[in-house]
This record gives sequence, C-alpha cells and structure tokens, in this order.
Amino acid sequence: DKLSATIGSRLTRRSLQFISGVGPAMILVYLSLLASDSNSGDGTSFQSPAFLFGAAQTISAISLGAVSVSHLEVATPSKSGAVYALGNVFAAISGSITVTLFGVLLDKDGQQQQAATTTAASDFSLPFQIVAILSAVGSIFYSLSIESDLEIGMEETKKDHQSKSR
Repeated sequence: DKLSATIGSRLTRRSLQFISGVGPAMILVYLSLLASDSNSGDGTSFQSPAFLFGAAQTISAISLGAVSVSHLEVATPSKSGAVYALGNVFAAISGSITVTLFGVLLDKDGQQQQAATTTAASDFSLPFQIVAILSAVGSIFYSLSIESDLEIGMEETKKDHQSKSR
C-alpha cells in the first residue's frame, strides 16, 4: 500500500510483475548454464542449484501483488472468485501440457545419448531456457500492457459488501 501510494498502483503492479517474471527467468538461464559445471551441486553455497531454484520460486511470488489481483478488475467483487478460479484452471491445463512436452523432449534427448541410471542436471537446460523465455516475455507483456489504476478494495468492494449485508 505504501509503494502504491508513492508511485501509483499501475507502476507498482508493472514493477512487481516485471520483477516476478524476469528475476526467476534470469535465475533459470543461469541454472541452465551452471548445469555443465560439475562443482555446482554441493548445496551449501548461494550458487547451489537448490538455493537458486528456491530463490526463483520465492521471487515469482511477488506476482501476487500484480497479476494475481487482475481478476478484481475484470469482474465485480462478487464474481471475481469465479474469474480467479477460471484463470487457475487454464494455468493448470497449460502446466500439465508443458510438463508432458518437456518429458517428451527429455526422452528424445535421452535416447540420443547413452542410457544413464540418473538424470543429469544438464538434461534440464532446454526446459529451463524455454520456461525462462516464456516467463520473461509474459511478464514484460503484462508490465507494458496493464493500464488500470484501480485501487483494490475501494468503492466497488464497499458497495458490493453493503448490498450483501442487506
């Protein structure tokens, strides 16, 4: 709220979405490059893949202050939950398709290489790079296209709650 009051809700949401998409994308690209380094998997430093992947997931949560409140702009407060749920359904569908696609890509890559008993970290370079590109492009598109200055929780919400209490 303090940031929105200082720089406006539009710039706040654009900034939060940009950081939450581009930050993890940069980490995923770094991880895909780091995969070839055999000394990177000790798990005890800030450069360990586990720490960096966790940091990417943590940074992505910043989107809660940006795109995750967009459903309140396209629907009345009483219908916004349904819009939010519908968005999550489509996100789950696209996530399922993407996991299957990456599995196929990794299987094809694995067939071209010698069979190994464990999956090497470098096998995930291509999926990490694809996710990084999609995340960065999507966040940049959102950051450039969001036009709302709607202050969430203002008059529309008060009116909706007043009509429910009657």
